[in-house]
Amino acid sequence: MTEQRSSKCTTTYSSPRSRHRVWLPPASLVFLLVGVLLTCQHVISGTTRVKLTVIKSLDLPEYNLAFGGFISALQSTGYEPVTTMVTLGRNDTEVERALQGVRNDRPDLILALGTRAATEISRREKHTPIVYSMVLKSLSEMPGIGELPLQANVTGANLNIPLRVQLQKIKRAFPTAHRIGVISDPAQTKSLVDSVRTMAKADGLELRVQWVKNENDIPAAVRALNDSIDVFWMLPDQTVLTPRSSRFIIFELIKAGVPIMGLSSAYVKAGALLAVDCNYQDIGRQSGELAVRILAGQAPAQLQQTQPRAFTLAVNMKVREHLRVPLDESIVKDSNVVTF
Repeated sequence: MTEQRSSKCTTTYSSPRSRHRVWLPPASLVFLLVGVLLTCQHVISGTTRVKLTVIKSLDLPEYNLAFGGFISALQSTGYEPVTTMVTLGRNDTEVERALQGVRNDRPDLILALGTRAATEISRREKHTPIVYSMVLKSLSEMPGIGELPLQANVTGANLNIPLRVQLQKIKRAFPTAHRIGVISDPAQTKSLVDSVRTMAKADGLELRVQWVKNENDIPAAVRALNDSIDVFWMLPDQTVLTPRSSRFIIFELIKAGVPIMGLSSAYVKAGALLAVDCNYQDIGRQSGELAVRILAGQAPAQLQQTQPRAFTLAVNMKVREHLRVPLDESIVKDSNVVTF
């Protein structure tokens, strides 16, 4: 058997015991091997850079919590976002300028934090994948709330806490309550109220509804419920829950000794006795999980919007003491309760 040698590719060195031949690859092959090794290192480290633009409706702590959850979901699956942050201005000119800059930047993905951010960018961008978070919607279920276009490049995580979850909290918090009061504009939330009535009836509860057409009807509706309900339940209705009417509802019902299930912890701070609230960081994480699936190749249109899956319960302890209503003690001691 003949051994072929090349002076260019073979060198020898002496050792105390033997003579060894070492093969040295050509320079072109060296570069190829280095490239493969670098690629392998990139795969092993598991990081893929993603050009991300984040649009916030406002600069709020809740949005920052959601953003943190979103980033953690991406990073835990090997994506490293290179982020550009945009907060919408107050007038249309500022909004248009900011969003035009987003479109010119051509990101891989857009995260819209808040209903306004999601609405504005969705109306202008029809191709880049948009994942929204912290959005109260939708058109089909709640007309007028979250006017978000339904289009192929958009999906996300909304803030709509399932009605069943809220009703279960009411039942647990007020085990002796049977009559639940609601105020609704039928043009806004009739289908929502009908769903609540059906669920309440199935649980042996009675829903008492006062219908209103505008904000001026609110005082009479509140007074009509004062003496005939055990709990008042705030439902997301733009006609009913204006800043002025919300203050009136809370003041009048506290005066009448009626506890209120608020729409969120903000209403609990304002005087509602309790409210089911979202875990905002987990809402962001849900959005991030959708983004990971999009970056892996799935189309946003294939991914259903998500509802909250982690909750907290906010309780106003001062209002509780003032009203002296029977409130299940186990709720207050729950680890997921936030007190004010």
